[in-house]
Amino acid sequence: MLKLKRVDIHGFKSFYDRTDMKFHGSGITAVVGPNGCGKSNISDAISWVLGEQSAKSLRGTRMEDVIFAGTRERKPLGMAQVTLTMVDPLGQHLVAGGHEAHANGNGNGNGSTNGHAPHPHPEDITITRRLYRSGESEYLINGKTARLRDIQDLFSGTGLGPESYAIIEQGRIGQILSNKPADRRAIIEEAAGIGKYKTRKRLAEAKLESAKQNLARVFDILEEVGRQVNSLKRQASKARRYEELRTEMVTFLRQAVAGRFRMLEGDAARMALDLSQAQGLFTQISEQLQEKEGEHTRLQETCYRTEAELTAARARVAELNLESERTRGRLELQAKQIGAISERLTANETETQDLETRRQQQQGELDVHAATIAQLDANSISLRERLQEKTAERDALQNQLRERERGLETARTRVLQLLGEVSTLRNQVVQIDEYLAAIERDSARARKEEEIASGDLARLDQVKAELSTKLSAQQLELESLADRRQRVEGDLKTRQAAVAVSRQALEEMRSALSRQKARRESLEEILSHRAYTTESVKRLFTAIEHGQISGFKPTGVLADFVEVTDPAWEKACETFLHEELEYVVVSDWMEAERGVELMRAESEGRVTFLVNNAAAPAHPPVTLISSEIAGRLSDALRLNQACDLPRLRKCFLVKDHSAAQRLAAQHPDYYFLVADGVSYHGRAVSGGRKSSGGPLALKRELRELASQVEAREREADTLTGTLEELEKNSAQLAEELEHVRAQQQQQEKGALALDHEQRQLAEEYARSGQRLSVARLELERLTREDQRSRQQREQSQAAVAQREQERFDQEKALELARGEYEGLQARAHSAGEEHAHVRAELAALDERLRAEKTAAGRIEAHILQMVARREELERELERMGVERARLLADNIELDQRAGLLANETASAAAWVENLAAAETAGRASLAALDEALKALRTDAQASQERRSAIEVELVRKQSDLRYLDETSRKELNMPAAELAAVEETALDEAGVVEVEARSQEIRARIEALGPVNPQALEEFQEAQQRYDFLNTQRQDLLDSIRDTEKAVQELDIESRRRFKEAFDLINENFRGMFRTLFGGGQGEMRLTDETNLADSGIDIMASPPGKKLQNIALLSGGEKSLTAMALLMAIFRYTPSPFCILDEVDAPLDEPNIQRLTRLIKEMSSETQFIVITHAKRTMEAAQALYGVTMQEPGLSSLVSVRFDPVTHDAPKGAEPSPTAAMASV
Repeated sequence: MLKLKRVDIHGFKSFYDRTDMKFHGSGITAVVGPNGCGKSNISDAISWVLGEQSAKSLRGTRMEDVIFAGTRERKPLGMAQVTLTMVDPLGQHLVAGGHEAHANGNGNGNGSTNGHAPHPHPEDITITRRLYRSGESEYLINGKTARLRDIQDLFSGTGLGPESYAIIEQGRIGQILSNKPADRRAIIEEAAGIGKYKTRKRLAEAKLESAKQNLARVFDILEEVGRQVNSLKRQASKARRYEELRTEMVTFLRQAVAGRFRMLEGDAARMALDLSQAQGLFTQISEQLQEKEGEHTRLQETCYRTEAELTAARARVAELNLESERTRGRLELQAKQIGAISERLTANETETQDLETRRQQQQGELDVHAATIAQLDANSISLRERLQEKTAERDALQNQLRERERGLETARTRVLQLLGEVSTLRNQVVQIDEYLAAIERDSARARKEEEIASGDLARLDQVKAELSTKLSAQQLELESLADRRQRVEGDLKTRQAAVAVSRQALEEMRSALSRQKARRESLEEILSHRAYTTESVKRLFTAIEHGQISGFKPTGVLADFVEVTDPAWEKACETFLHEELEYVVVSDWMEAERGVELMRAESEGRVTFLVNNAAAPAHPPVTLISSEIAGRLSDALRLNQACDLPRLRKCFLVKDHSAAQRLAAQHPDYYFLVADGVSYHGRAVSGGRKSSGGPLALKRELRELASQVEAREREADTLTGTLEELEKNSAQLAEELEHVRAQQQQQEKGALALDHEQRQLAEEYARSGQRLSVARLELERLTREDQRSRQQREQSQAAVAQREQERFDQEKALELARGEYEGLQARAHSAGEEHAHVRAELAALDERLRAEKTAAGRIEAHILQMVARREELERELERMGVERARLLADNIELDQRAGLLANETASAAAWVENLAAAETAGRASLAALDEALKALRTDAQASQERRSAIEVELVRKQSDLRYLDETSRKELNMPAAELAAVEETALDEAGVVEVEARSQEIRARIEALGPVNPQALEEFQEAQQRYDFLNTQRQDLLDSIRDTEKAVQELDIESRRRFKEAFDLINENFRGMFRTLFGGGQGEMRLTDETNLADSGIDIMASPPGKKLQNIALLSGGEKSLTAMALLMAIFRYTPSPFCILDEVDAPLDEPNIQRLTRLIKEMSSETQFIVITHAKRTMEAAQALYGVTMQEPGLSSLVSVRFDPVTHDAPKGAEPSPTAAMASV
């Protein structure tokens, strides 16, 4: 059994320094000391390192409370660490009873200084727990990181597990006795070693629950895969049938393509010859037309030239007339201008005379003002000279006054300055004395701070290097994971977007396909039941289908065999043939008569029967020639049976109603049909609108729907495959992303922890470095300040005496200067008054002079304006005289020009008449030539239409050949020409039609199969293998669940057996221990429910000597403690623990009871190490070693150890050794 060898404590509660306690072998070790010194912190440290998770059990509120919180002299620590070293005695060969403690010079027990537990020997087991102030915690076993569960498993069944009975403090005694019966059971289970079975049971139950969940998932997947297997099985069968039908269809299709290709190739050769003949005729007519058009062009150009000359001549006549009118208008206008100029000349001469008279008057007034201004200028010069003299006198006196004033102010300022300087210097001396005392105190504090910071930096450097290495490795891993996650997320988003687009497209495609299939089924139902016919026709075919009529087999109704080849005339055909389309088609006249007899037998209704006259001679087509006829109705239809309809032969298609009305009047025996369905026959017209679509429109819609459904089904199959592949890729990417996220989250947690630790360390390092720098700088600064302050104090004292003498001298000089200043001030006042008087006179004179000059300037400006106006009038008179002369000369020229224009206008009018006659003759010739061209163009158009018709038909045949070749290449993987060359079967038209019909019938059967999955067989095999695999997995899970449930039952049985065995033996031991500790009496344990051994609680009954058997709740405090100790000793007797810690359990006991308890502990110490925290002397006497816990510094616990040597002389026989018998000092 392992033994406790060593306990290392650092930073745990009050243990600031690294402290270790060493133990060798078995025996009793006592821990003593005054109250509050930290004895119980040793017990808490051992509980904590063994995995205690309750801060309350450790006498705290938070787990962080176990870290050293600091004192007034010591800063808080960032980490608490406790290491427990266990040893196998057989491997160490230790001697029981030897103990020693390591301590440093100041009495503190210190271990290694590197922050780690001592390196264990090969036989040692070290358990370490660390807690950081950041909240991070770690466990180590032999220096390697471990889990809390690993430590609990290590000590499971040894009494040191979660329900430990090996660490007993005083409060625990009360808990054992006052706990619920179910809680007491946990202690017995711990002693019985049931904890590991319970752990196995919990793991087994968790595994069982996981297996059941997996089984449920497997059942769900198996059900889904089963449905897939059934579906793929049907698809595989359909795929095999599809291959068989396709092989048969290809055989018929080869014959049909080869035969149709040979017929189309012959038709195309004949049409090419007809096209060559039509082209020759068209070329001949085109040459004749080209000659006539050239002659027409030349004649037309001549007419155009004549018209152009005629237009130019008429424009010239109009231009001459307009110019004559303009000339006459100018003559009249210029006569009026000459009269206005004469009147303006007279007015200007009068205004010039008036201006000269007014100028002479203004000149007289200007001369008067000039004389006055000269007199005032002379007076102003005299006054200015006098003013300058007075100004110079006044300024000189004022300068002297200001100079004296500045001198007085300077003297006063200096006196006040000297007073302030003396006061300041005296204050500085006092402040310097106080500052020097403060510097001495700060220097002592800074030196102490420097020593502390230097020690902290040395310790943090090593830890910082280790953390940096770990964090760099963690960051590299995180960067790799981040890149991988970003790449996977980008791929996943792309795939998910593609899945969403494909899914939406597929849903839209399936929705449209469903609607089209529903419409197709509806149309097929309508056409198959002939819902568009009369009730009589429907009853007839219903009776035939149900076998109610025998001997009568009609081919169908006419609508079954009619197809419209030109969709533009579909509505018109249905309206015109609406009654004929309901005719019942029969093979001969006998069938028709049989049908009439059947209808006669009906109570009501009428049916028209149409005989299929395939053997009757074909009627020649009726032909009417008119440009208003678009064609025959028979050309717009295709009849699949040889049925003769007279109305069909006589019906023509017409473009509009007016043309149809005219043609019906001209040809009363024929029908003329317009595109909107109105028909004209003689003087009758019929039309209207049907209430719903007719059979021809329904059949056309059904054909279009069939091709659309086929195309959409192919697209849906393609989209389904694409979507499945995208979903598979998305699922793989999502799984990979989840895996990367989990890895990244795990790495981020580790990185955050390291980063947080590094930040804390950096902060602590920075703080320590800052403290060191600050302390050193502070010391340097304080030294300089001390020297500077002392020099400054001496300088300040000398300056005080100097400033006092200087102030006395300045005050005497100030009194003398003040008297001189007052006399000078009176003289300056008198000079200022005289200067002001002279200045006022000069201002009045200047004002009068300015008024005279202003009046003279105004008159001069007026005279200048009048002179300018007179000069302007003279220039205008000269200009108007010249203009009048020019206008008179221009009028003479205009009279001459008007005569010439009249002659030229008459000549131009005569030329216009000649050109008009020539233009009329040219137009008549051109009209005759147009008639000839019109006849030629009609012949050319007819020839071109014939050529175009042949070309169209040839192109259609060639298009049919290309389509046939494409079909052959697509479906038979061979060009049609090669197929026709190698296919030996020769077929006529009927044979080709027959094999085509057979091929289409097989194709319809293939289409009836619906969508075919070509990979169905392979997918079916894969799905079947997966289904079998899942079945195997399901059976494995069922077997696992059955085995796990069996294991749980076996664990329950073993747990009950062990509990029963432990309970009986411990109960027996408890009875003996109770009698030993109490010196008699009776104590026992009882099960609260003996029928339920698995969950029954435990009651404790006790009867001290002289008392009845009663519940322990009625015992005294000391009796309760002895009873609890009796139970614990009984448990130790059954399952000894490696060690036992008793924390002041003897406190409530008296001397006799303590003696009995210590005697019992000594008896059991041969198997178990006892660590007893006590104040009792009797307990100390029983110990082989003492550890003393003291607080030499407030808040810091220290250890002092004492080892006892055996006493062999003069001791009374049987006497206990005294603690003072032999002592080894530390």
